[in-house]
Amino acid sequence: MADPIGLASLVLSITAKTTEALNALRERAQRSKDIDIKDQINTLYDDVLQLKEVMSRLLDENKQLHRQLEEHQHPPEAPTIRQVGGTNYYFKGHEGPFCQPCYDVDPKAKRLVALSPQQVTQYGSIGRTCPVCKQTFHEKKVDAPSSPTPQVGKWS
Repeated sequence: MADPIGLASLVLSITAKTTEALNALRERAQRSKDIDIKDQINTLYDDVLQLKEVMSRLLDENKQLHRQLEEHQHPPEAPTIRQVGGTNYYFKGHEGPFCQPCYDVDPKAKRLVALSPQQVTQYGSIGRTCPVCKQTFHEKKVDAPSSPTPQVGKWS
């Protein structure tokens, strides 16, 4: 099988030479009084321009097919789910954590949403919030102490 890039380069070179020769012929034909020659040269010029357009589309399609083939041969790394504290998050390599509900809500979209940095409450709970679904995930949950009970029998 021939090298597609080499073929494309060859076709571009031939097209450039053909256009150059056609331009020279067109200049000579402008000095001529033969209308049929002028019409044929204009038709030939239009055909070469159509050929260039088709070739450009084929080159774009070839690039797109190469990109698709590369993606198919080397698919992107799928995120993995890991438990952090009492919560499951998605991670992609060392990146993450990402919101599990946002990723799982639409099986086709597979949207990775980065969570906020860890937030520590005044009581020591640790959590993160998703900026999209606004859900808060607790990695470490500590119940707030109840209000202090008044001490009975102490008078000041």
